[in-house]
Amino acid sequence: MQTAALYIRVSTEDQTEYSPDAQRRALLDYAKRNSILVSDEYIFVDEGISGRRAEKRPAFMEMIARAKQTPRPFDLILVHKFDRFARSREDSIVYKSLLRKECGISVVSITEHIEDDKFSVILEAMLEAMAEYYSLNLADEVKKGMTEKARRGEYQTYAPFGYRLEHGMLIPVPEKAEIVRQMYESYLHHGKSPFGIARELNDRGIRTLRGNTWENRTVKYILQNPVYKGYVRWNPAGKQDLREHKYLTGNFIIEKGAHEAIVPEDLWQSVNDKLASEHRSVNRKPAELHAHWLSGLLRCSTCGGLLASGGAKLSAFQCMNYSKGKCPISHHITYRRAAQTVCEAFRVFLATGDFRYTVIAKEDSDGKLTLLQEKLAKLSAKEARAKDAYLSGIDTLEEYRENRRKLSAERENIQTAVEELTAKQKTGDNRTDMLARIQNVYDVISSDADKAIKENAIRSVVERIMYDKSSENMDIFLFYN
Repeated sequence: MQTAALYIRVSTEDQTEYSPDAQRRALLDYAKRNSILVSDEYIFVDEGISGRRAEKRPAFMEMIARAKQTPRPFDLILVHKFDRFARSREDSIVYKSLLRKECGISVVSITEHIEDDKFSVILEAMLEAMAEYYSLNLADEVKKGMTEKARRGEYQTYAPFGYRLEHGMLIPVPEKAEIVRQMYESYLHHGKSPFGIARELNDRGIRTLRGNTWENRTVKYILQNPVYKGYVRWNPAGKQDLREHKYLTGNFIIEKGAHEAIVPEDLWQSVNDKLASEHRSVNRKPAELHAHWLSGLLRCSTCGGLLASGGAKLSAFQCMNYSKGKCPISHHITYRRAAQTVCEAFRVFLATGDFRYTVIAKEDSDGKLTLLQEKLAKLSAKEARAKDAYLSGIDTLEEYRENRRKLSAERENIQTAVEELTAKQKTGDNRTDMLARIQNVYDVISSDADKAIKENAIRSVVERIMYDKSSENMDIFLFYN
């Protein structure tokens, strides 16, 4: 007697006739009529899940894993229709081939009878193509409808923090709306970074919409979301474009909504202008965690290494490489002396007007450079996987060399694009505005403002500071963005 597993899938758009119970009854009736034994442990069900991607279906992947066991646990996989097994031709071919060749297991549709001959190959391929077309066409139609709603300013997803959803309309929740307003004010007027705002919210016991603690990125998401100024934002391209730098510049539809704004448009715009103008490294430690407002900017003139803070008790900077024995010259300088020297340099800039700076190119306003850097990071991961595949014996030496050649060519192309963008930087423009910025920074760093405010101020115009211990000189590299 043959044994079989049942695979049952129903997605949200399926009709009642494809419900899990209906499919189970039909499959069990077919098994009984054809003297096929089905064990309860081999009934796999994916509910409310699309058939577009196999790896997104946990029950399906468990069934494939079980099928690979030795000895094989069943002879057949019964499905109501072939599109229950997969709506992607690629998935269908890959997994049916794996089951047939490696496991000796066939996939049988109980409603689409196919003879075991050469013509069945054509018929099965046609059925798979029709299923994939239906899936793709349905996705297109849904996207068209949602895009049209977005263009009319209609909101169509879950309510963000600060709102609740009633009959499709966003309604402000007073206590949470006030928290959102405080976040905008804290960032714009009180020198708080997104990290500092997140830490303050967590200290107050306030949680995100999903009950999680706040992070730098969740605060920035709220500060950049136009829903809070009364607009609706929709991304027709899907989640793949939801990178931070794409929030305002990607292929988004942004339309005036019918809901009540939580913050005024001018406040929202000022906050986002400030976010866009900040020149911060994504890997830089937040200001609140630094021991001094110059932390992370000072560098050794001998080796180029970072001058690290010696902690609150030592109250001094020292070259990290010197501390490790890699640099021959000590660049020890106290916090007080470092701050005085930097303030004096800014005073000289203002008095003489003698300073140089780099203009950061505007060409990356759409995030091109950031995207290229992300591609380089992913390429490094691919290179590591290719090497692992060779060392593990999966790929031959020839295959590894070919993979490495292709990845090397791809890296060269990306690096060329990065260099082209970077080469568009220039110097010597906007001196009047730059002088005003230097004045603003000097007013802050020479005042009694707190550490975070001073750090945010100096980093708005300073890229790095090279310290020469022998001459007690600091070479300050300025930028205009």
